[in-house]
Amino acid sequence: MSGMMPLVMKAISVIFLIVFIVSVAFLVLTFRKPKKVSILSLLLVIVISIITLAVFSFLINYQPSSLLLALMVFAGLFIGVVWSQATHVYVENGKVMSRNSVWYLLVWGGIFALTQLVSVMTNRPPSVIMTLLIMSTGSVIGMNGMIMKRYFSVRARVQAAPSAAGAGCPKCGAPVGGDDAFCSRCGARR
Repeated sequence: MSGMMPLVMKAISVIFLIVFIVSVAFLVLTFRKPKKVSILSLLLVIVISIITLAVFSFLINYQPSSLLLALMVFAGLFIGVVWSQATHVYVENGKVMSRNSVWYLLVWGGIFALTQLVSVMTNRPPSVIMTLLIMSTGSVIGMNGMIMKRYFSVRARVQAAPSAAGAGCPKCGAPVGGDDAFCSRCGARR
């Protein structure tokens, strides 16, 4: 049985490599497509990230210092908040939608490159893996938290806007005057 373990681990590595390549290809091909914002999906990503951190913490059994933990969480939150700015949240046909910009992809690539560079240069000791995972979890919480905040803000503006037909911008929901051909907030044609 112990002779099979390296083969099983190799198979798992290959499967995860294929999943990773497909995920990257999917991200690159779809990152600019508008999608409906779902609070449930944003929360699910946060929960999965926290569970992953908890499982790795248990398996690796590494306890960082409180100062390092706080620094990495705040660094991750900061990165996530900055990263969320690359996502445009707006209203289209009464639904809150989001669309990522090229900056979204660049920040994602930068975070990925940083984690891979640090992992390769440090030979992946458990402390480095956990530190990067803590920062990554913080960035996921920061990004998705800010998108949720903007979702509720956009939705509140739409609900507060006059309900008369044609009174709001179809893209962002901002009030548009009867004589205005374009939205003063986002520039969309009325």
